[in-house]
Amino acid sequence: MKFRTFIATFTLFLIVFFSSLFFISVFIFNNQMNIIKERGINEHYFISSSFGKDLMAIVDRGGNLDDALEQLFNFYTEYYQKQGVFLELLSQGKIVYSNLPERSSELTSYSIESGIRKAAFHHIDDRVYFKIVGELPGTDNRFSIQYLHDISDNLKTWQKTQRILLLVGIIFTIILAASLQLILSRVFEPLDMVSTASRKIANGQYDDRIIVSGRNELAEMAGSFNNMAEEIQRRITQLAEASEQKQQFVDNLAHEIRTPLTSVYGFAEYIQKATISDEEKIFAASYIMSESQYMLNISNRLLELATLRNQLIKMKVVDVNSLFEHSQKSLAAKLAENQISLKWKIDIDSLYGDKDLLQSLLVNFTDNAIKACNPGGVIVWNAYIENGCRVLSVQDNGWGIPQNEINKLTEPFYRVDKSRNRAKGGVGLGLSICEQIAHCHNAVLSIESLPKVGTTVKLTFTSS
Repeated sequence: MKFRTFIATFTLFLIVFFSSLFFISVFIFNNQMNIIKERGINEHYFISSSFGKDLMAIVDRGGNLDDALEQLFNFYTEYYQKQGVFLELLSQGKIVYSNLPERSSELTSYSIESGIRKAAFHHIDDRVYFKIVGELPGTDNRFSIQYLHDISDNLKTWQKTQRILLLVGIIFTIILAASLQLILSRVFEPLDMVSTASRKIANGQYDDRIIVSGRNELAEMAGSFNNMAEEIQRRITQLAEASEQKQQFVDNLAHEIRTPLTSVYGFAEYIQKATISDEEKIFAASYIMSESQYMLNISNRLLELATLRNQLIKMKVVDVNSLFEHSQKSLAAKLAENQISLKWKIDIDSLYGDKDLLQSLLVNFTDNAIKACNPGGVIVWNAYIENGCRVLSVQDNGWGIPQNEINKLTEPFYRVDKSRNRAKGGVGLGLSICEQIAHCHNAVLSIESLPKVGTTVKLTFTSS
């Protein structure tokens, strides 16, 4: 595109520029010729009039006509020859006197009528003359004066001017070509950068950006391209992360059910092929039922998670005190069994959301806290205002979580201590479900923890 623009612009310039030079030179030439014509006509008129008056004066005083003609002709030619003007005295079309250095037979071919002057350009060898011929006044059309102005030097000057204009035009054309190339390179620089960046993006290099300078249309286009590239990179990153999460989910699910399935198969084969006692059969059947129940729990939790992702909840005002009381009743047996005490503090009266989902979330948080605490541990529920937002938190004084594990806690089937959580009945989906519940409530789930100090899980509601 840059090359085509250069060729089109340069060609247009050449046409306009050299056409202008041509018309200017023609105008100058025509102007000079008009000046020469006007001067010649005036000088012929002056010479003829003066010559005729002087001739008549001499003849009237009794002078000889032929002598007078010769004297006056010599007088006028001596004066005008210095100015490049030559004269000829004609009688009936024949030369009587002439001071022209080289003559031509065509110069005498005019037939002169009284009161009429004729003008023309004549080439004689390599010289060009502007010729005017007309009657010599007072001689009854017997004599005529032929005026010849040598304009060869004027024509050479005009031709020299043409060559100078052509040379200047060529030099200016070269300068313009270089300048135009430089300007187009700067103008098309953003387009070249866009083209280069587009090829890189097509090859998978999404982090390349265009340096934007100025505030013109091309700069705006480059800025828009950067925004588009940034959006593409963001979406590609999201797709890659989603793909990685899905693959991680499949890997975790396969790993999670492989052990119970292997156990179920092993005990079933043991019952079928081995000769065992009734007590051993009961033990094997109990183990098979336990592992089957575990896989059923996984199935139910996955179904719950899938349901939450596709569900639009009906938001209502939820009384916080009532929420805490119902949740405490659900957890009472487990708290007592693990010798954990539960406290709560309420600084706000209500929350806005789905009561059942919020209770499920609170139970999940607390269930994880129970698993993290030793006997005698303390769990605290808190409902309060922070930075203008309502917050629901669960705090424990359990073992805590390493910092590098916190960001992975909401991944499906992820456990900080897999053997211990599995032994306590966890399937590793509780916090994934809690995160989805938070998403349904336009809330932000955050976890703060220090090993051997405890963990605080916060749900911050961004909408009132």
